[in-house]
Amino acid sequence: MLVGSAGIFLNHPVIRVGSFAMPDHVVALQGSNRLVGERHLHLAARAQMGLVRVRLWSESSPVEGSVIFDGSLRLDDGVVCVSDVTGVSSFRYGFGVPGSRRMLVSVDDPGNASRIDVVLDPGMREVALTACRNRPLPHFRVSDSSSLDPTDELGLILSVHDIPISRLSAALKLVFLQAGKDIDARSSVMMEFRVRMIGEWLRWISPTLSEAEVSSIILFAFQKIQTGSPDDVDSFSIGIASEVMRRATA
Repeated sequence: MLVGSAGIFLNHPVIRVGSFAMPDHVVALQGSNRLVGERHLHLAARAQMGLVRVRLWSESSPVEGSVIFDGSLRLDDGVVCVSDVTGVSSFRYGFGVPGSRRMLVSVDDPGNASRIDVVLDPGMREVALTACRNRPLPHFRVSDSSSLDPTDELGLILSVHDIPISRLSAALKLVFLQAGKDIDARSSVMMEFRVRMIGEWLRWISPTLSEAEVSSIILFAFQKIQTGSPDDVDSFSIGIASEVMRRATA
């Protein structure tokens, strides 16, 4: 699952992943794409061009980019930190127990990374998420013992904001297919909760929308799902998604 994300501006073309404690020396990569130590991984990244986008995952993560590190780092204080080499800009997250933890790190462009995914305790079993015809979504890596329930899967679908029509269509399809499958006493509550998850995702897509405007748009989608009985669920979901995005970006 996605546990956090940040944009970090770099003055120097190196980004550090690992323990919150600073290393003893500032590291120079000397032309390498990466340098691995006991507590830190240093990666070559773009600098002074724009924010380097970092996403932090626990166990589940998208199959995207090039894996540049798959190993263990020692987190002395149970905190994983991503920062510039001077420590001025940083993003950190506490996972609790100190010690060595396995991490998988992937980047969009080895040697000049602008997007970095850091996965703690990564799963390696690839799964395909619910998607609509001709609108595929990236596969996800999950743990071998993981069993995704519909709400967990919806969270993975909505964890990123690229290919919005594909993601929104998939989310609506999942909600529609799951309607009526929950325990009767919870069916309507779970549907409303999942639709609200879509609303929160939509607020990231269209940040100028007010909460009331998002609620109105999501109510439209909710009513469509409740009253729909389509022969083609994919076309039905894509149609609702297209109308939702039109209303959200009008």
